[in-house]
Amino acid sequence: MTNKLKFSLIAIAFAAIAVSCKKSQNNNPAAIQITGQNSGQTTTLSTGQTMRLTLSNPGDGGYSFDPPKYNSSIITLKTHTRILPGPGAAIGNFGSDAWEFIAIGRGSGRLTITATRGTDKTSTTVIFDGLINVE
Repeated sequence: MTNKLKFSLIAIAFAAIAVSCKKSQNNNPAAIQITGQNSGQTTTLSTGQTMRLTLSNPGDGGYSFDPPKYNSSIITLKTHTRILPGPGAAIGNFGSDAWEFIAIGRGSGRLTITATRGTDKTSTTVIFDGLINVE
């Protein structure tokens, strides 16, 4: 095999690697951050995209978050994290909670987060409700 042929094959291999790396970066869109201010709105995701929802914890009223309700054919819950308030936080500040979802299939459905006071199911209140659209 001549040096020219070896060089050509190496150049083609590097070009193929570069194209595949660039392609995989484009398939990994940036994560979307939403909060309670996005309640009532539509959030659009691409398949494979991550969405992080952060809400203030309603513990000061004796409430705790219920499991989220969502269309499991379009998104899946990756993590749920409790974020404690920082130093110097006001009394009654229970911090916040964050849920990280990944878009897994095309379609749409509601994402609803509720909170309930103790075991009193009549006290359930909607904290977040929005439409999730996965393209």
